[in-house]
Amino acid sequence: MKLKIIVYVFLIFGSIKIYAQKIEKINELNYAGIKILVPNNCEAKSEYELLNCNNTDIQWLYLNEEMLKSVPAQFLNQFASQSIVKKESDFKLKSFNSELTGKKFKLKSDGKITYRIIVSGIVNKQPLLLNIGTENDIIKNSDLNEFLLNLIDVE
Repeated sequence: MKLKIIVYVFLIFGSIKIYAQKIEKINELNYAGIKILVPNNCEAKSEYELLNCNNTDIQWLYLNEEMLKSVPAQFLNQFASQSIVKKESDFKLKSFNSELTGKKFKLKSDGKITYRIIVSGIVNKQPLLLNIGTENDIIKNSDLNEFLLNLIDVE
């Protein structure tokens, strides 16, 4: 039950925007203990996510070692079952010299094609699930925007 709640919370973060009263602006992200400045033209929704930043959404969810064994597969299976998923393929990348593996999804909604990369692994000794949504198909590093280039390398 706890696992399902975590998966649903992560899905909600990726599919809706919550509007709240004005809060203090977040200038720095915390990615596995690594501090990353929020790009000038972007706004962080928390220390763990940027939404609508240069046509990219990115979020990460911290896991423990035990959760890393099962949560990513369950999350990927649940995401793959959505009707907007048109294609999926295995995907791997490097983030701060750590290999993350998972899937890339091609999505179609309201006639618009988008892509979602969901990978997991251990970065800076922190198990995590990384969720990247973008309008362009990421195949190689030249497909990455400036922010993503600071975070990942595509193999």
